[in-house]
Amino acid sequence: MLAVLGVTLSSTSSAQTIAKIKLECLSFGSEPMLECTVHLSNGHGTPLSGSRVILSASMPSMPMAHSIRPVVALPIEKPGDYRGTLELEMPGVWAIQADISKPRRERLVQSLRVELCESGKRCLAQHAGQTNKSHR
Repeated sequence: MLAVLGVTLSSTSSAQTIAKIKLECLSFGSEPMLECTVHLSNGHGTPLSGSRVILSASMPSMPMAHSIRPVVALPIEKPGDYRGTLELEMPGVWAIQADISKPRRERLVQSLRVELCESGKRCLAQHAGQTNKSHR
């Protein structure tokens, strides 16, 4: 099951306004690790380059029990796509947060169920709850 989140935001006439944010994550390893790709596009569906995206994670069932270091999601070969890998401490339901600071500030939080995968394989993190989007 693919964990994909697509959120459509209201847009203005600016071609650089974020209109859609999509989050896809794969887990792997025994920690587990969570590799997330954030897709950004404007109101016309044009991918947004030059954005700054920071990924972070928290475990809602155990507030403040885990200290997961935020990571910068770097641009990858496909325009509008940014990727970063979070080092989680255990499987379970995690709130994955994507903070976008360019071209405007947006925050997206998605709850994902992260499982341990078979040896050497990657598996898709499953959607585990409600989406929360906010403007800052």
